[in-house]
Amino acid sequence: MKVLYTTGDAIFLAENGKTSELPSYRAMQYRQTVQQLHDNKAWKTTGKGAMFMGVAAEEETDVKVSFGGVARYHDEFLYSVILDASGGLYRRDFSEKPNPEGHVCSGNDMRFGAIAVHGEDVAACVQYPDGRSHIGLLHLPQSYCTEITDGDSVESAPSWSKDGRLLYFSTCGIGRGAQRLRFSPQSIAEYNVNTQQMKILLEDPKTDYISPKHDNDGNLWYIRQPYDPGEESNGNILLDTLLFPVRMIKALGGFLNMFSMRYGGESLRSGGNVKSKHKSEKDLFIEGNLIHAEKNLRENTHAGEQYPGILPKTRVLVRRTDDGKEEVMAKGVLDYCLCQDGFVYSNGSHILHRRQDGRTEQVAKAHIALRLTAIEQEDTV
Repeated sequence: MKVLYTTGDAIFLAENGKTSELPSYRAMQYRQTVQQLHDNKAWKTTGKGAMFMGVAAEEETDVKVSFGGVARYHDEFLYSVILDASGGLYRRDFSEKPNPEGHVCSGNDMRFGAIAVHGEDVAACVQYPDGRSHIGLLHLPQSYCTEITDGDSVESAPSWSKDGRLLYFSTCGIGRGAQRLRFSPQSIAEYNVNTQQMKILLEDPKTDYISPKHDNDGNLWYIRQPYDPGEESNGNILLDTLLFPVRMIKALGGFLNMFSMRYGGESLRSGGNVKSKHKSEKDLFIEGNLIHAEKNLRENTHAGEQYPGILPKTRVLVRRTDDGKEEVMAKGVLDYCLCQDGFVYSNGSHILHRRQDGRTEQVAKAHIALRLTAIEQEDTV
């Protein structure tokens, strides 16, 4: 089995302990264009003439490239990329060569995060500079994106039901203070594509529910972690709740069905859903929570784990049956995906395959592996 994933700054394919990068032709082309533009005007700010005029300067040529999501699409895959202030969706094969890619959609101020594919239907997180993120739907080969959620909120980690009738995702409200944004606990929502109605499946004022998925047996999977209200909240969840504005569901027909929720959930990040912002190798922000990576890794190693990760044990992967019974499937989980034989998950240091018989095997070492997609052995890659 192979596993497709992104670290935010690159896309990889892992198998049998090895990883290979799948370079983005669009990102390479963009970097080359920016460098060429820089070189063409370098004479204005370099040389003795510029020094004499007092306009000599060193200009930054680095570009900001981040990959928000990857998802299997027939015998290829789709990926979302943000190039400075622009971005888009592209389609490419699994070659390690930077071959020209298929274009889905792109544009200035277009930012996509996590994506999910069912047939020709694509669900994508549409991100905004002010911290909002909503769910948009595309039907390929059309490139028009229709947002189905609205309001001052964050939606992330979309996934489809097996029949493509239902769409699952995490959601939260935003509280805008004088110093920074705050987010309510993440809850799990379900959107019915046919009826254009949404409902909340799980919510709790003290818990984040993240990255929901349904398996073939009808069980609901998700990552669960304690909710961290943040420094400014002082633990006053009621006050935080009052700060969260109303969120709305936008039907495809054009009308708005307004609903209010006491609790939601997610945090700010560069692409996705699981949204992560690097602070240092010691500390990371993952889903809005400050993760003490080195401390957790040291504790997990001392605990005798075969594959120690950087996440705390309180961040767990849960399988929930229809009758509400929960079973913790793994601890210290960063991200995961379901496969025919169990599930695959990342703990921030390794990508692991937990089989149905309970055996755990390492797919590869990987730092901050996100948006995991299992490529089964019978698939052609």
